[in-house]
Amino acid sequence: MLDQSFSFQNFRTIFEIENRKGGIVEGFFSDEYLTKSEEVSFKRLEMRSFIPTEEEDPILDELQLELENLLKQKESILENELFTISKEVNQANFNFCLNHFKGKNGKFIYTIQKSNASYFAMKQLQHNIYRSFKVKQSDRFQIVKQVKKLLQDNFEKYIVRTDIESFYESVPQASLMQVINGNQLLSPKSKKLIAGLLHNFNEISGQLTIPISDRKGVPRGVGISAYLAELYMRSIDNQIRQLPDLTFYGRYVDDIIAIFSPLKKMKPNTYLDKIEFIVNQEGLKVNKVGIPIKTYEIDAFTSNKENSIEFLGYCFKLNGKNYEGIYLSSNKIKKYTTRLTATFDSFIKDSTYNYKSAKKLLIHRLNFLTKNTHLQRPKKGIIGIYYSNSLLENDSSCLNLLNKIMHDLIDNKLPLSIYANLNPKLKRFCFRKGFVDKQFFHISSKRTTARGTRGKNIPDTRSTIMRLKRPTVNNFEKIVLAWK
Repeated sequence: MLDQSFSFQNFRTIFEIENRKGGIVEGFFSDEYLTKSEEVSFKRLEMRSFIPTEEEDPILDELQLELENLLKQKESILENELFTISKEVNQANFNFCLNHFKGKNGKFIYTIQKSNASYFAMKQLQHNIYRSFKVKQSDRFQIVKQVKKLLQDNFEKYIVRTDIESFYESVPQASLMQVINGNQLLSPKSKKLIAGLLHNFNEISGQLTIPISDRKGVPRGVGISAYLAELYMRSIDNQIRQLPDLTFYGRYVDDIIAIFSPLKKMKPNTYLDKIEFIVNQEGLKVNKVGIPIKTYEIDAFTSNKENSIEFLGYCFKLNGKNYEGIYLSSNKIKKYTTRLTATFDSFIKDSTYNYKSAKKLLIHRLNFLTKNTHLQRPKKGIIGIYYSNSLLENDSSCLNLLNKIMHDLIDNKLPLSIYANLNPKLKRFCFRKGFVDKQFFHISSKRTTARGTRGKNIPDTRSTIMRLKRPTVNNFEKIVLAWK
């Protein structure tokens, strides 16, 4: 039987997992807990610096005993605080309070009001949904890798590319709750919290005055919304997979691609119409607006027309049924261009106050963009020009295009006539080298050198007021600040 309780024991497990990842919310630790943590650190330091005078020194044993007592006291404080949080979550009137703001694309982003109780309750609720429904997001890399392999076979096929219009905002709540309430494994407390969250969402979005059957959407940005949307899409996924002639179906969130291999030529949009019918039947719509167009069917059966398919950051080029290559999507190129532009603009602005610091930050940002980086926080993993675009070929023209864009921006914003030393130095950065040679930029705040371990000097160019508001900013945040 799954333990889905919002108990102190489960919150203790969540604390250990999230604390190791650095995910515990800022301000969670009480003054009492922080004071005890400092005492533990000082005691460990005292033990390390102590030099015993004999093999079994009683003073060292005494220090060890003192450390163990401090650790027990620290654990006791944590347990009491987690027990208090659990007690609050299990009160009958506990619910998630939502805040919202408008994102860059004009859609509202929702956040849970910050509190320790909400944080741990949301983490446990996500765990309960995942375990009860076995729901998880598809592997983005594997989907694109499979699509590339299938397009390279040069066989006759039809390719449907589409996505769901306003995905999170369009999920029919009545149908979603029917799926949730029909699952006997999910605990009543979990179901109640989901219903309460949707009620608060409907209150903010003005849907409480309309019939329950007409209410739509899950709060974009909230932890469990991705799980709930994935759960609702299961029915659509299953119906599409049963379509005749289907050889591949992939979906990542709301982006869909399907490949069909019939024995004879079909009428235009035959398969697109079938997919659109299934999506409409489930209360959603395919996206038919925007640039680039995201909904279309490609005839790679008898047509000799040149086509391109943009999907999950890549662009596949076809000449009829023949595969011609994989490139970065127009949105991905635009993203790199925007970041390069912001990088140079930030340098120009900051250099008027502190040229040396601004130049250092400029170099670090170009290293970050043109190379690869090991991340520890906010996420673990490897990202960068190769590891974020590894399905490109080494001779891809996209890498030359990125270099040209970078060089043009350097000449435009930092011309040789004014920046005689800096301009040629910046042009040494190379997207192709970073990709082909898998070059790395070590962003970590600590690194080992011949002189020992020291911090990487990445300047903080924020204003004094901003530094006082948030004094601790890691190296990753200092670099990406110009792109937010």
